[in-house]
Amino acid sequence: MQDLRIVQPRALLREQVLDKLRNAIIEGWYPPGTRLIERELCEALGVSRTSVREVLRQLETEQLITVEPRKGPTVATIGVVEANAIYETRIIFETAVVRAFVERATNAQCIALKGAAEAFAKAAATSEKSALLSSMGSFYDTLLDGAGNAVLQSVVRQLMARVAFLRSKSLSEPGRLKVSVEEIGQLCDAIVARDTRRAEDIARLHVSNARDAALRQLALEAKAK
Repeated sequence: MQDLRIVQPRALLREQVLDKLRNAIIEGWYPPGTRLIERELCEALGVSRTSVREVLRQLETEQLITVEPRKGPTVATIGVVEANAIYETRIIFETAVVRAFVERATNAQCIALKGAAEAFAKAAATSEKSALLSSMGSFYDTLLDGAGNAVLQSVVRQLMARVAFLRSKSLSEPGRLKVSVEEIGQLCDAIVARDTRRAEDIARLHVSNARDAALRQLALEAKAK
């Protein structure tokens, strides 16, 4: 178990705690089905129960945890059926985000997107899970910002935590990371070239391939139980 303790108060404490615990779940430090005990979380994070409870409520909203009477918070399990539904929804919204970015993004935002794609490629060279997920998250944050649609941003961000969890699964499949880097690079090139149709096609292909890899990994995990 890695150290979850908050080291330096650079941002609001609640946001730091939320990021730490969300990432711990996404990266598998707390596997699906794990009970989250407030006292233990307080000790691991070095914060009060009030902070932990606020964060747990947010994670429940993001559907990364479930809270049952007399059982308390538990890390949610995403099965094959739910994962498939998430990816179906992601394809619809991701192509919309890509289209909006192509139409509205500034040149500075295009440069930022290229930088985010390059950061993902560099992270892939190390295969360090935390860096991979963080850099991919930054790529999509930049894409959402450049889309310039607050409603679309809000809807997509509701999916992001579960998408990140599934991304952790898909990128763990042998060979998938290399292909993902190529797809993100091609997607970025098409977007920066303002080629809407090609960008949408690559986005669909990328999500479809990610879905297939994630579903295979989930099936393997279910079979191993």
